[in-house]
Amino acid sequence: MSDTPLSDVMAEHVQGQDQTTYGRFVALFRTSTVGVVVAGTPVQDNQGRLMSDGTLRVGRTAYGDGQSRILTFADPEAFIRNYGPRFNAGVSGEDLLRIAASDPECRGILVNSAIEENSIVIDRETAAALTQPPSNPRKSLWGRFRRSAA
Repeated sequence: MSDTPLSDVMAEHVQGQDQTTYGRFVALFRTSTVGVVVAGTPVQDNQGRLMSDGTLRVGRTAYGDGQSRILTFADPEAFIRNYGPRFNAGVSGEDLLRIAASDPECRGILVNSAIEENSIVIDRETAAALTQPPSNPRKSLWGRFRRSAA
């Protein structure tokens, strides 16, 4: 098993440019911890966990088209090994998707590969779609049938 799963899927997507590999990339990003540059001071809660005191923020970049995106680094340990330390914290992809979706100034997330000099953008609309609660889940017809038969 590779120690660069997110970067491996990124390389596949860069070569093929298809929706299937992009979907795999986004799904894996969501469950991964990625490197970020954090500014501000974390504080400990009463259970010893680090939390934001309201001043904590993740670094951004305007690389490429000049639009503000959260700057992230895939597969943090491998990234450090290959390119040196470029970040100072690890954050879950799920949390970063929520941040990108909720900040009107943010246009998405730029994810840098740990194995190649390439990156992939997750746009704000995709982040919003992934973090919205399901709207009005459908009720099972089976449940209605069982209740009416009783």
